[in-house]
Amino acid sequence: MTLGLPRIEREAFLKALGLRVREGRHNGDTVGLMLIDLSNLARINHSYGFDKGDLIIAEAQEALLGVTKLSDTVFRSGSRQFAYILPGLNNPAFIALAMNRVQTLLEDALMLGDGVMPIQVRLGVAVNKASKLSALDMLAAAELSLADAKKGKERNLEDLLGMEPPSEREIELERLFYESLHNNAFQLYYQPKINLHTGRPDAAEALLRWQLEDGSFVSPEYAVNLAENSGRGYALAKWIVHRAMRQAREWQDTVDVQIAVNIQASLVANPDLHGLVKDSLAIWGVSPDKFALEITEGGFIEDKESGFNNLLNLRELGTTLSIDDFGTGYSSLSYFKHIPADELKIDKSFIDNLIEGGHDLELVKIMIYIAHQFDLTVVAEGVEDRATCDLLKALGCDYIQGYYFSKPLSVENYEAWMRENKDRSLI
Repeated sequence: MTLGLPRIEREAFLKALGLRVREGRHNGDTVGLMLIDLSNLARINHSYGFDKGDLIIAEAQEALLGVTKLSDTVFRSGSRQFAYILPGLNNPAFIALAMNRVQTLLEDALMLGDGVMPIQVRLGVAVNKASKLSALDMLAAAELSLADAKKGKERNLEDLLGMEPPSEREIELERLFYESLHNNAFQLYYQPKINLHTGRPDAAEALLRWQLEDGSFVSPEYAVNLAENSGRGYALAKWIVHRAMRQAREWQDTVDVQIAVNIQASLVANPDLHGLVKDSLAIWGVSPDKFALEITEGGFIEDKESGFNNLLNLRELGTTLSIDDFGTGYSSLSYFKHIPADELKIDKSFIDNLIEGGHDLELVKIMIYIAHQFDLTVVAEGVEDRATCDLLKALGCDYIQGYYFSKPLSVENYEAWMRENKDRSLI
């Protein structure tokens, strides 16, 4: 029997988890959550083909469904991740038995044969005693546990059983996030990108800012995590895309600049992403070449089934596609042959010590050379001094951005900065 590739059902998973937590709170029951990550699936895809990877995903889901008698407790929640809800745990310590069973089951079921690398299964776990935690906080705890497992820092069962409810501050930020999204209370700041061939600031990256009534800012990473964990990742991305497009429309007669926005890797395979960008371009009347999408490296390479097709369709619209944070994830030379991208952004971690020479310098040289061989524009992030700027120009880098030129600016301050700098070379 040929197994079909299971759909990613993150929203259905979040709905089911919320239901189980509410039931558990009503009955005083403990609910467990296991996140199962096939950590080296991307490497297997590129070594043995995406057909093999798709088969692994299908077999993993079938194996997990065989463990539980409840069909609404197992979901494919990401391109290489599954979620397994364990309701009604009479003895919370049973979660350890479930972990061992799932680990052994999957490693046995997903054997690829002699000479083929084994599947690496990583588990993240949360135990919600008497269902005191919200579904969102339970998921956050499981994701933290999974992140630790990927780093080789397995959390022991005592730590998991001792999870505390969220603080009043965390609960308040959740409420404020929903209000801010509903009331369009977020902002976009803009950081110039300098063209090293002309010295002009002809592009900018839009960056999310969330300012509270007391004047303090919440980190963008926290806001994005809140959105992702609550199933509102697409809604936040939609707000960002439309706000950036609206700004591009307002600037088209006065500020000649391409605006780039960051898209979460989890949305690359979302079938609505292409329609969002296409409709937004039409609504705001923005030329596609004035808009760019920056997607982290992992988002490009992990889900060929729908992710690659989505990106190809976006590129056909005429928008620029950029590989963000290049070098920090799994970088395979083979995917350069097919990747539907126009731009590569070298992560700041490679730029910080560039002028000291050594490995970072050699790696940046290689990145620039390879990217140019595949007709990709190269952007260096995090440039903070003149010496680094001059060295990157000498190496053939195309664009740079960083505090040496400007920090991210509000709309008003960016407009003032552009009036001062748009007609002169900055290098």
